[in-house]
Parts: sequence; structure tokens; C-alpha cells
Amino acid sequence: MTKTISVSMRTKVLIISIFVVFFLAVASLIATIVTVNTINKSNIDEYKHDIYKKTEIELQNYVQVTIQTIDSFYKRTLPSKIKQEVKNHLTQRMDFLFSILEENYKIYKNSMSKEELKQHLIKIIKSAKYSNSGYFWVNDFDAIMIMHPILEQLNNQNLMDQKDENGKELFKAFVHVAKKQNAGFVDYLWPKPGMKKAEEKISYVKVFEPFNWIIGTGDYVQEVTNKIKKDAIKTISEIRYGNNGYFWINNSKSKMISHPIFKDLNGKNLSTFQDENGQYIFNEFVTIANEKKEGGLVLYLWPKPGEQKAKPKISYVQKFQPWDWIIGTGAYVDEIELKIKNMEEKSEKSLQTITILSAIIFVIVLIILSLITLTLSTKRDDKDYEEEYL
Repeated sequence: MTKTISVSMRTKVLIISIFVVFFLAVASLIATIVTVNTINKSNIDEYKHDIYKKTEIELQNYVQVTIQTIDSFYKRTLPSKIKQEVKNHLTQRMDFLFSILEENYKIYKNSMSKEELKQHLIKIIKSAKYSNSGYFWVNDFDAIMIMHPILEQLNNQNLMDQKDENGKELFKAFVHVAKKQNAGFVDYLWPKPGMKKAEEKISYVKVFEPFNWIIGTGDYVQEVTNKIKKDAIKTISEIRYGNNGYFWINNSKSKMISHPIFKDLNGKNLSTFQDENGQYIFNEFVTIANEKKEGGLVLYLWPKPGEQKAKPKISYVQKFQPWDWIIGTGAYVDEIELKIKNMEEKSEKSLQTITILSAIIFVIVLIILSLITLTLSTKRDDKDYEEEYL
């Protein structure tokens, strides 16, 4: 009887050991799940911080690249560059006109009288307008105006002694260039069509040899600068990235220079414009851009392209000082939150996978331990039985 009691005690000890291992395994499983969950939450918080920081850096980089693009246009307006820009532009216009005149002269020189051909070519020159204020005039080597399409009161007048506001005898300069070089450029001051105040102008004159005409055309330096600015605005307004990425431009007075989506805002002063929360967002753009050379972020409400309802948006703004342009671009918060949600879902799936695997391993271990216990217990009982009855 003593041996039977002894065997039962060993079995009980073994069973107790199994239960201890079982509870330790359960505790370990729970601890693993809690630890993984804590790590996941920590990773999500870190990811949330990182993605907002990453978004800020991305927006800043986008704006800086755009400012570099604008700067490339700006450099073309520097005094040393703008005159060459004007000269290239005028040369192209003059060459185009001369190709037409020379072709017409060749066609009609034998079928028209000299006077008829002159009048025919004069009509062509008079009608050859370009851009907003571009035109051509004709004078001779005595500085007598043969045809001016805008200031017709100058026609048939001798302009040899005419001076600009700085005292430069511009027509004498035209004749001098024509005689010496056959073609060339002259800088002077001249009023725009319909304006009284004279502005800096560069003209290109070239001799039409069949009739000994000096044909001239010119462009205003500021006009070319404005054209380059318009080209810059057009380039920036066409840039897109991601799902809703675009750039706008306003100035330090909160006037909208260019908005590619909400074009009805262009040219408007938005200093009193508020979002749905009453935030004067354009004034904030101006404040941050003026305070920080590197620019900064603004959080506000703004509708997505193609939508009416305003949504939270963060934008990065930075100032391009030479033209007083504030460049901005932004990202919608719900798109950032969607990335965070996707991260949370992935983490949750990861936790579920770890929990299931841990549970499976736990069950397998438990089964193995139970089988080992059962086997050992059976063998021990058989051995004790044999010792007792043999």
C-alpha cells in the first residue's frame, strides 16, 4: 500500500508541474501580446510624428524647388540679361517681317510701279502688330518719318533733332546705326501707346535696301520683365504632384497673384478672407513668410480640388523676395491620417498574427506536455504494479 501511495504522489507532483508550466505559458503568452501591443502603439505614435514631419519636409522641398524655378526666370530680368532678352525678341520679330517684305518685293517688283510697291509694303508694315504694344515704323536716312502706325502726327516730319527725356537724339541715333552697321540697337525713353510717361525702351533698326528705308521696332524693358513674370506664373500654375498637389502665389499684401484651381481669386485682395473657423489664412501666410526666411507651416480649412466642403489642410509657405511673391503648397490632413490608419491596421493584423501563432504554439506545447505526462505516469504505474506483485 505504501508503494501505491508513493506512486500517486509522484503523479500528482508531475501534474502540478504541468499546471505550473501551463500557467507560466499563459502568462508568457499574455505578456507577449501586451508587449507587442505596447510596441505597436509606440511605433504608431512614432510613425504619426514622423509622417507629419516628413510631410512638412516634403512640402518645404516642393516650395524650395519651385522658388528655384522662379529664380531662373528672375535672373532673366536682371539688367545685364533683360536687354539681351529684348534684343533677341526684337531680332526675331524683325527677321520675320523682313522675310515677308522681301518675298513680296520679289513677287511684285516687276508687276507694280515703284510707288505702288512702296504703298503695298507700307501697308504690310503698318499692320504687323505683335504682343500688346509691338509695332514697326519706317523713317529714311534724313530722319523723316515715312510711317508711324501709332503716332500718325509724326508722319512726314523731320525728327533728326527729337530728344527723349534724357536729351538723347534718338532718331539721329537710328540713322547713325543704320549707316554704320546696316542694323543695330538703340536705348532711349519713349511713352507706351496711350500713355504719357516715357519708359525705358530698346529699339532695333534695320535697313530695307530696295527703298533705303530704316525700319524700326522696339520693346519696353518693363514689358519684357512682365512677360517673363507671366511665363513664370504659367509654369508654376501648371505644376502638379500627388493626388491634389499644386502651388499658388500671393504677395505681401495678401493679393492673389495666381491660384491654378480657384481662379476667381486671382487678382483679389484676400486680407479679409476667412476660412470656416474664422482664420485669416492669407494674412497668416504673409506673417510667417515675412518672419521666417525659410518659411513655415500653417494649419487651416480649405476645400479639395473639385469639392465644396473645406477640410483641414497644412501648407508650407515661403517668400521669393525679389518679386514679393509668397509661394505655397499643402497637404490635406485626412490623407495623412489615412496613411496613419493604414499603419494601425497593419499593426493590428500583425498583433493578431502573433497572437494566433503564440496560441497555436502554446496548444502544441500543452499537448506534448500532456502526452509526456501521461506516458510517464503510465510507465511508472506499470513498473510499480510489477514490483508490488512479483
